[in-house]
Amino acid sequence: MNARNFLVSYSGRVGSTALIDTLKLLPNIVVPVFEELDHFAVEARGELDLCNESNIHHHVGGIYADRRDARLNEGVSTGFKWRVWGDMREVAQVLIQNDVLLLNMMRTDIVEFIASLYISDVVYGEYNTPQFALKDATSEEERLNILFRYRMQPVDVDVDRYLQLYEERQAEEVGRFALLRQLQEYGVEIRTILYEDFAYKRFHFLRQLLPAIGQALPETVPVTKLSKVSLPFPSELFRNRAELMASARLKQMLAEWEGLVCDAGFVPLS
Repeated sequence: MNARNFLVSYSGRVGSTALIDTLKLLPNIVVPVFEELDHFAVEARGELDLCNESNIHHHVGGIYADRRDARLNEGVSTGFKWRVWGDMREVAQVLIQNDVLLLNMMRTDIVEFIASLYISDVVYGEYNTPQFALKDATSEEERLNILFRYRMQPVDVDVDRYLQLYEERQAEEVGRFALLRQLQEYGVEIRTILYEDFAYKRFHFLRQLLPAIGQALPETVPVTKLSKVSLPFPSELFRNRAELMASARLKQMLAEWEGLVCDAGFVPLS
């Protein structure tokens, strides 16, 4: 197999950090940066004059160029995660020149995803910190307290607020997909990978992903750093779940999400 480079496009809380942490433990995969090129990180460091819309593709290309010989001669795949931004024509040229497979990482079970967001963001105001707190817990008591909140404590759901979370997420994905479609139109190969496969069917997930980037499946799969805090079906914690599921807007929401995912046109990896 010929090694290919890769790039993971993602939005918040789809398991991208855990995926990258897992991949970099595998032979012949190099992850040289984490989130240094994301717009929010560049802005926070006050470096928009150095790394901006007109030159971000040079920075991306430089990361791959540094390991071009390793890919060609030693079978190394270089990749990282990135919230794509900049001039899409220029970005596309860089990705094509460096034989990059773009992986669109997303979640498909929108009902349960929004339920998870509702519990972490609205009920507890902890946003994306619980999984890291669980991983870094220094005592069993601390760990059990986190798991009790997210797996055993029933809550009431404000249906309107729940639907607002969905609308916010939908808008975010519409914008991201628009950029990816531009890259696809310019010739970038894009494949969709699913959080649900990574979280619950990891060997199957890697069996699909690794050959796509020219890497062999190892005899043993590395222990992931994905710390699952929520239940697989977090909406089961809603006391008034029946009210939510009866919502006409929810049914419309499901149709919208299915249309968004299907109309994006990105071929699943599996």
